[in-house]
Amino acid sequence: MISLTDKNVLITGASSGIGKALSEAFAKEGAHLFLGCYPAESPELSAWAEDLKRRYGVRVYTYPVDLAAERGPETIHEEITSTGEFIHVLVNNAGLMAYGDFHRLALDRQEMLIKVNIIAYFRLTHLFVGDMVKRGEGRILNVSSVSAFQPSVYQAVYSATKAFVQNFSEAINQELKGTGVSVCTLNPSYTNTPMLKGEDFPTHLRWYLICGLSSPEDIARKGLRAFLKGKTVYIPGLRNWFIHDVLLRFVPRSLTDQISSWVLK
Repeated sequence: MISLTDKNVLITGASSGIGKALSEAFAKEGAHLFLGCYPAESPELSAWAEDLKRRYGVRVYTYPVDLAAERGPETIHEEITSTGEFIHVLVNNAGLMAYGDFHRLALDRQEMLIKVNIIAYFRLTHLFVGDMVKRGEGRILNVSSVSAFQPSVYQAVYSATKAFVQNFSEAINQELKGTGVSVCTLNPSYTNTPMLKGEDFPTHLRWYLICGLSSPEDIARKGLRAFLKGKTVYIPGLRNWFIHDVLLRFVPRSLTDQISSWVLK
């Protein structure tokens, strides 16, 4: 178990959902927080930052930056670097989701999803991991999904972005052996966050009958515990772990796609 007391933690997408829950979980451990959000969500994040400072006595800074913008990730890195602060833990959490047939969903919306779910993770990791390696310490937590382990029908682009994050994270973690820096992933199933409340997302999926709908607080609590223990890949929930880490090893991909089509309706 590592100590987070007085460590600096950067969390993207921290104004709601898993990111917000993770920010409180890290604050409880005594970490100082650098919280990012989409600019329109700045008032909510500022109020949340004040609440965390009051309740946990930690320093909290906010960065309302559009990660899909051309220099969004660089802006956050430059602003933090200019303060002289070192980020001990980077949590790439900000994400978007779109539900529906690929050919019916707007192209620009799906491109935006790729920019946030892939390019922002990719660029932020590259920007901060170099600082970590130079110092000989640091950890990166990439919030992925169980969708990383198989195609998700009606969420084709989303699951593809998470597959990128998964392979990217595991490969870099191996490259970093011996540097004092590590990369791990948190892979929750469907969680009750604003991403599932978009106008095109169903109010109910058959999948919920199998594994339910997790709360952000539960995912954050379990995810942080696994992170502190040094787990490289963590799937919260025994049923989710069995389906995605065990069962899928023995199910033909053609059958996996058919099952995905049925449970995600």
